[in-house]
Amino acid sequence: MQKTLIGLLFITISVLTIGCYTKEKLLVPNPTSYVFDAGSEDVRKAILTRVEDSLDGYTVYAKEDYDNDILSKNIKNDALLRNHYDVKSKMFFRFGNPLPYFPEFIIHLDSISEKKTNVVVYTSDTTIVVGGIGVPHFGYTWEKKVSPSTIEEYEILLLIGQQLGQEGMPECNYTKKWLKYCAKEQEKINKRKEKQENSRYN
Repeated sequence: MQKTLIGLLFITISVLTIGCYTKEKLLVPNPTSYVFDAGSEDVRKAILTRVEDSLDGYTVYAKEDYDNDILSKNIKNDALLRNHYDVKSKMFFRFGNPLPYFPEFIIHLDSISEKKTNVVVYTSDTTIVVGGIGVPHFGYTWEKKVSPSTIEEYEILLLIGQQLGQEGMPECNYTKKWLKYCAKEQEKINKRKEKQENSRYN
């Protein structure tokens, strides 16, 4: 009887909190395309070597490795960036914490010249988890489709630029709540390190 009541209470709380989240405003949207000072093959290598290694939980699929109708049939350098588990949303929050976010990206390359390549990051599917019952992979989640934020898209472009040594790329714009959340998380990390250091010498 007690377990049943606890289960019903958990379900009730989960249902009530489904709509209890906020969407933060991004004052200045980030660019979702950039012209790099590099040939398309060099850009392609940068995507395959840097983006996947730097974004935890993601896999980059090149056109020849992944058959997807969304990918252009004419541009062999297109790539699909798919995540295997949720990442933290930088725009949707509940009680100060980011909601789980499931994006999928198409990275499209257009060769402008031998040393110029335009890269566009399209978002083909974006959802947030607004509620659930049980634990991940062993329960049920309520998901909601949302508009792309431009944050993750530009982060991908920045990673490509870092690999290529591209200069002059502006910094990424973030929501205030995400920056506040990151500051709190960093403070927790610093406190743990300080505690470990103190215990080492005591």
